[in-house]
Amino acid sequence: MRYLFPLFFLFSNLIIAQNDTYQLIGAMLAETPIEENLQELCDEIGGRVTGSKANEKAVEWSYQKFQEAGVSVRKQAFEMPVLWLPESTQARVSGALDFQPNIVAKYQTPPGKYQGRLIYVGTGTPQEMEPVLEQVRGNFVLVEMDLCLDINGLFAEYAAATTVENAAQKYGAKGIIFMSSRPKGLLYRFITSKATDNTMPQFVMAREDAKRCMRTLQLDKQLAINIDIKAQTGDAFTSENVIAEIRGSEKPDEVVVIGAHLDSWALGTGANDNGCNVSMMIDIARQMKKLGIQPKRTIRFALWNGEEQGYFGSWAYTREQARQLDKHIMALSIDIGSGALTGFFTNGQAKLIPALEKVLAPVQALGEFTHLNIPIVGTDNFDFMLEGVANLVGNHKPASYGINYHASSDTFDKVDLKTLKTNSAIIATLALGFANLDEKDITWKRQNRAEIQEIFDANKLEFTMRMFNVWTPWVEKTRGRKE
Repeated sequence: MRYLFPLFFLFSNLIIAQNDTYQLIGAMLAETPIEENLQELCDEIGGRVTGSKANEKAVEWSYQKFQEAGVSVRKQAFEMPVLWLPESTQARVSGALDFQPNIVAKYQTPPGKYQGRLIYVGTGTPQEMEPVLEQVRGNFVLVEMDLCLDINGLFAEYAAATTVENAAQKYGAKGIIFMSSRPKGLLYRFITSKATDNTMPQFVMAREDAKRCMRTLQLDKQLAINIDIKAQTGDAFTSENVIAEIRGSEKPDEVVVIGAHLDSWALGTGANDNGCNVSMMIDIARQMKKLGIQPKRTIRFALWNGEEQGYFGSWAYTREQARQLDKHIMALSIDIGSGALTGFFTNGQAKLIPALEKVLAPVQALGEFTHLNIPIVGTDNFDFMLEGVANLVGNHKPASYGINYHASSDTFDKVDLKTLKTNSAIIATLALGFANLDEKDITWKRQNRAEIQEIFDANKLEFTMRMFNVWTPWVEKTRGRKE
């Protein structure tokens, strides 16, 4: 008889855990305030550039939402290296044409007035710039860009822009004007490959206006451009992450982190990037608390700040938690909009896949998942990867994400609200599953620096890391695991 009690206890715990999971799935799919919260964040607060009043308001708003849900929450202060808040960008093309193009400055373009000739350089490769070297020096190069329709197009654009920047600096261009990769006059903003260290004026011009200029230049006619950019700039300042948690019942010192970034650019209202997933994090915490779910490990819900400028909030978290990172079982980033989840990037840690498949078993009816063991650079999983912590990034169907990425069109009406609900049930199940995972299923451990470097080398990640200005800090050991 004495052998039956441990078996009964084990079986009872298994039933309770399963009940928790299925109750949580039901709650996430039922009516919740996720849509209402998202509309508040997008419409009432709007675009949330780190360092702006809107961003500070978003921190207070999300902090209050966790409090109202009864979830333990704190603000984590950290330092951003520079302040850059855009105010306006105006331009005039003169010469063979005379008109005012629609144009926007890229992040960290120094404010001021600029003028020079427009020099068409095709796609901006060194081979295209070299024949017109004398014209390029001291002028603005006008660069043609492919249409961007999905996440693959976004990474292709980042890569192409990095090549252009390197060539433009090498050949002494005064600045760069990129044709918008989106149609119908759509403008957007993102960082340059130098990120917070950028000093070269860089702009995005409406696709139709840029094509007009290009057609004219190809007729051997001359064009000049005058640009006036106004921006609020400053030195280092303090921003804040919002970190909530439901403490583990059996292994509270072991942590599962799930997160989304709170900041956005301000051309739109940061809906698919990444307000929809901010509202998801809040809703998962809310429903877990409402159901009285007590995970075995601590689940931490992170709303990161400073992501758009180089993942500064999540980097600050890994520094703060340096002594506890061995106890971080998994860190998840959700940052590719509201398209249906198709699986997860395991970022060079294939050992995660069996556990991932196990914890997702209760939601198999909500989608077919294919996991990709490819390292992703470009969101808040990055510093966990640099620290050797097992990390995941949600992979989504493109939906309306790519074309509206960082653009004035990234607004509440572009979010797939029905799919967002389904995604929230999947992510809630994943978080609870990892928090309750049996010890025998955790077949991975925190990687050392050599193992991390092996992932980078095997996936030829140097160029990608350079295009986000994070390779040198890794090499110099100012960012990431040192041993």
